[in-house]
Amino acid sequence: MRSIFIALALICAATMQSFAAPKNIILLIGDGMDEAQIAMARAYEFDGKPMLFMDQMKNRGSVIVYQLLYEDPTKIQFAGESSSGATTIATGKRTTAMRVAIDAFDGSHLKTILEEAQERGFKTGIVSTARMPDATQASFTAHAQIRYCFVMGQEECKLFNDTPILEQMIDRDLDVMLAGGTRYLYAPETGGKTIGEKAFNQGFKVITTRTELLNLEPGTKTYGAFGEDNVPPEWVGPHGQGAQEIKLNQAGTEAVFDDPARCEPNPVHNDIPTLEEMSKFAIESLKNDEEGFFLMIEGAQTDKEAHEAHPCGSISDLLAFDRTVRMAVDYAKELGDTAVIVTADHGQAAQVVFTPEVYYPPATYVNAKGLLQVLLTKGGNPLYTYYGTNNADAQSHTGVNVPIYTYGLDDPEPLTGVIEQVDIYPVMKKFLFE
Repeated sequence: MRSIFIALALICAATMQSFAAPKNIILLIGDGMDEAQIAMARAYEFDGKPMLFMDQMKNRGSVIVYQLLYEDPTKIQFAGESSSGATTIATGKRTTAMRVAIDAFDGSHLKTILEEAQERGFKTGIVSTARMPDATQASFTAHAQIRYCFVMGQEECKLFNDTPILEQMIDRDLDVMLAGGTRYLYAPETGGKTIGEKAFNQGFKVITTRTELLNLEPGTKTYGAFGEDNVPPEWVGPHGQGAQEIKLNQAGTEAVFDDPARCEPNPVHNDIPTLEEMSKFAIESLKNDEEGFFLMIEGAQTDKEAHEAHPCGSISDLLAFDRTVRMAVDYAKELGDTAVIVTADHGQAAQVVFTPEVYYPPATYVNAKGLLQVLLTKGGNPLYTYYGTNNADAQSHTGVNVPIYTYGLDDPEPLTGVIEQVDIYPVMKKFLFE
């Protein structure tokens, strides 16, 4: 009799396991989204009050970010970049700048969490406000020694005979691909056709406008490219300008500041879906799979606009990202067995500073060598946004910690407190597959 009960128990356990609810992960990466960029957006929109949705998330930690040195991967570089950061999150292994899911020592391919999910029958998708073959989404779906090997014919592809990243991404056969870069649809591919034709032949519905996306049935295998290159940010600076060199009076003794001004709608953000709209379509397309899904969402313009010292572009992208995080958590509550992980790949350049001053005599400049834009917050307060990491044409990444927030993990503790970027991958793998 005892053996019969044991047999019945095993049958019941096996039956319960076969009907277990699917596990899903929605991973959101804010490109360049360190605490300073968050503080700038929070100050502009909420006058510094903790009213971002991310501010309300209870499970949180601080992530140490660094990468290996390209010339000698036995050494460390303490300010990371997108391909190394995304590779570390996607694979649990550190690499160098430029490498996309590639081992820095032997050049081998590092299997990503998205590839593992596909092997187990999960649906998969990527969403980004960057161009489609850019570093973050590439690091989950492709392998290349040089992150700028986007399409056939580029010199970056010839250096290591890399297969163009965009071709690899299409061949990865995801269920949803939504990002920027309509111009890449017309680029050649190794089969003799264009990238757009390759995607179509692979079964993708190729779309390029918000109208098309909103009219499309969720579940359609979709390649959406919006905007010629990167998806334009929703806002631009006053009169379309970004931060500028600090002006001095004629005597050179006093700093002269523009009047604080509001960000403005970006006129070229026309018939382009928001990050939230793209992400909603992706989740609706993936959510009913019996095995589960893995979706990576990137808010990329926080980083790209910071490189250009454009605080309004960064702020609008971060606020759009925050709204998308809220939506993802709402879906996780509805679906159950869905983890939402929110983090960043590296730090960026923007700072909120006290009013820069010039002391006289002698003329000693304090915070006067960088670029400044004075914005007017919604509450009517001046916000001094400052960039001083590069005096050339592009601001540089910084080596600060980045945040991590989670919802829905069975055990959130491994991603709380101060952690390292390599700690994220094993938590995702355990949640999805064990």
